Amino acid sequence: MKCAMSTADYQGISVHFSDTGTGVPVVLLHAGASSGAQWKGVVPLLGRQYRTIAPDLIGFGQTASWPGPAELTHDAQAGLVSTVLNAVGVGSVHVVGHSYGGATALRFALQDPERVRSLALIEPQVAPILLQADEQALWQEYRSFAQRFIDLARQGDEELAWVTFIDVRNGPGSWERLPAKTRTHFLRITNQLIDAFASNLCNPTSLDDCRTITVPTLIVCGGATTAPDRRVTQILRDTIPNSEYAVIPEAGHMSPLTHPGEVAKLLLAHLSRQTQPA
Repeated sequence: MKCAMSTADYQGISVHFSDTGTGVPVVLLHAGASSGAQWKGVVPLLGRQYRTIAPDLIGFGQTASWPGPAELTHDAQAGLVSTVLNAVGVGSVHVVGHSYGGATALRFALQDPERVRSLALIEPQVAPILLQADEQALWQEYRSFAQRFIDLARQGDEELAWVTFIDVRNGPGSWERLPAKTRTHFLRITNQLIDAFASNLCNPTSLDDCRTITVPTLIVCGGATTAPDRRVTQILRDTIPNSEYAVIPEAGHMSPLTHPGEVAKLLLAHLSRQTQPA
């Protein structure tokens, strides 16, 4: 499959994205601290019938950081998605979002519903809906996790902040097992992850918002993920009207990286059910 690397300008930010294949367009939105490259195990498995567009969100991969002075939001990231689609001449698109990118996918669907043919949300980071669902303990668990990273990083203990983040997401000892080059890269983007966590904690997506989403929506959860992430997916399943729910039994939060075959299989089945022309 032909893969082109391109750039677009979004509010003065140089946005990097890959554009692979031809056919029905699918945009893939990555997790925080990752990049569009996280889909490299999934894209080849989607087959030749899909054109996959994978941007690096603001502050990650080869896309420039958020300049401020206003705080970075998922609405800004959704604006980036619109800019990339305009740059490649795509109107409506299937949207797949994982974690941080899942929160952006929801904001994009709410901002520009006419462009969204379907959604696939893999453990999207919309933890504030836990409060709306009266899940106080799980909200506090997620909030403490996010705030600990922010506080440690701002106090100058960047490595401990990353140890906490990586080990919660991938299991104890995961940070130490990373190659030195990878650890150095993560430490270099500490400020970007502070921005990402801050935008997660302030995400405005509400349960009422979710009830307005009418496109077919696949919600995916890892069987070994954290309790807050699992409960968020369950709440979305019960709130978004036209939703399906799937669990990848042995996966944690990072299933597109650890279980790309299972993720691709679910996406192929979901996409094949959407038969309306663009």
